[in-house]
Amino acid sequence: MSTVARPLTYEDLEQLPDDGKRYEILDGRLIELTSPSVAHQRVLRRLLRWLDHFVTEHDLGEVFSAPLDVRLAPHNIVQPDLVFVSYASFGVVQDRPIEGAPDLLVEILSPSTRERDQGQKLEIYARHGVREYWTVDTDNQTLTVFALVDHGYEAVTQDDGIARSAVLPGLTIDLAALFAGGR
Repeated sequence: MSTVARPLTYEDLEQLPDDGKRYEILDGRLIELTSPSVAHQRVLRRLLRWLDHFVTEHDLGEVFSAPLDVRLAPHNIVQPDLVFVSYASFGVVQDRPIEGAPDLLVEILSPSTRERDQGQKLEIYARHGVREYWTVDTDNQTLTVFALVDHGYEAVTQDDGIARSAVLPGLTIDLAALFAGGR
């Protein structure tokens, strides 16, 4: 008789040795995260500044950056690149981890995460009620905004080089500036 491995939880994640690696649990399976590229980190820094400035200026909530665990459900613990939690949803903010669906999650795609971020995570985030999800593609210099609707996510059309958020009305991201080279 063979045994089936049980789905992993946050408690299992906490029991892992401190080996300097970052992990997520998606649908009960452990996923090791790779180190990000320089382009990834540049875009992350710019987005963090943009979002944090906008959220602070309008007193809307709080922005967090990775590494930070977000437990969406017992078997789905993620570490998105950026997390926005509005004051209306602030009950999810705990010391560790965030417990429940933030208003906005951002993932910057890399070769090792692209398929997962655009497939499995897209479905998981929608299933657990994340109101808006952004995928940022540094290779193709695109930012796709997915807004939660009844049946899942719907991509918000952007054809003028500006990304707009439904969760943060009035926020605009100039894609040319976001993906500008260097500093």
